[in-house]
Amino acid sequence: MDASLAIRSDRTAEKSFDLRLPASGFESSALACGQPLIISAGHAPGSFRVEHHGVKVASGHLSGPATNLLVFDTISTAVPPLSGEDIVNAVSEAVLACNPQLDCFQIELADGDLIRRLMEAGAIEQRGNRLIVRPESFFQQPRFWLGSVPSSYPEVSTLTNGAVHPQRPPKPAGRVYSRFIPWLNTQLGFHVADIEADLPHFHRWMNDPRVAAIWEDSGDLSYHRDFIAGRLADPRTLPLIGTFGGVPFGYFELYWAKEDRIGPHYEADGYDRGWHVAIGEDDFRGKAFVSAWLPSLMHYMFLADPRTRRIVGEPIHHHTQQIRNLDRSGFAKVKHIQFPHKKALLVMLLRERFFMDRLLLPDLTGLSTEDGQPVLGSLARGA
Repeated sequence: MDASLAIRSDRTAEKSFDLRLPASGFESSALACGQPLIISAGHAPGSFRVEHHGVKVASGHLSGPATNLLVFDTISTAVPPLSGEDIVNAVSEAVLACNPQLDCFQIELADGDLIRRLMEAGAIEQRGNRLIVRPESFFQQPRFWLGSVPSSYPEVSTLTNGAVHPQRPPKPAGRVYSRFIPWLNTQLGFHVADIEADLPHFHRWMNDPRVAAIWEDSGDLSYHRDFIAGRLADPRTLPLIGTFGGVPFGYFELYWAKEDRIGPHYEADGYDRGWHVAIGEDDFRGKAFVSAWLPSLMHYMFLADPRTRRIVGEPIHHHTQQIRNLDRSGFAKVKHIQFPHKKALLVMLLRERFFMDRLLLPDLTGLSTEDGQPVLGSLARGA
């Protein structure tokens, strides 16, 4: 079930459409604000409210289908560590994530300094006398999903196994990404693999016949402990564990392509990144889940370093379901490449394609809620 905010035109009252939000509220900026900001429908028709730790920190209303105008009536930053930017951006995320049919919307704010800070960050832009939020710009703001704005590590060349590449930054630790998934009504998270905490489920996943058939890394606990430790020690790789609502469901291994085995097979840029995946829990398979974690993983890689312009992959050439998922997610099929252990398909996703085509917002056509409504967050793209 979800709640709807009716957006109505003052001049054309008969024209309106519903802006949908989860009935229990949309949870935004969990990492940036410590506790998620909850955006929900207000008591008055067309209104919304924002809460943090159960305290109301903002309210507003929506009006005008011709302009898709979002008006903030009140904003309070008396609850630390919140800022005005956190509150406005949380509402913007809720609007865009739950209503991806909006190409943009207009926002009205009374605080000139707040407007300036949002414009400097690229979260809003000015068109004439209007302030506009555009998804292709908004979803490139890292703090809401990463918890902070990553610094660009100095670009210093180094040599690894004959490949010249930028020196890689130290590994992050703990949770690195969090995003509320409206059609699942839960938080998706990625955290850096912890040997002690994640070894039991990682060991079980790698010994699952379905996973072992692709990864060929079944073994005992000692083998898998060394596996994770090796990935953590290798500057080229970043091992992540994915969670839905805090429940681990899969292993994701990110790598820098330039010094990886894939690098010699195409003209790799110094900040191209690639990934491998093992979904270990059967309860988290299917379209609704892959449409959450796959674009979110791409989102994380593009946000983690703004110099990453391309993401590559190397699925085994006969894994038709994975290739189909990649195709739906905007990856182009480049060519087949032959590794010693497998024939793979080189696929590639451009940063510009991901953000300009709003691929963070998947096409979930065919999925519906219990009451028969289309699920929240689906952007139909056709054939």
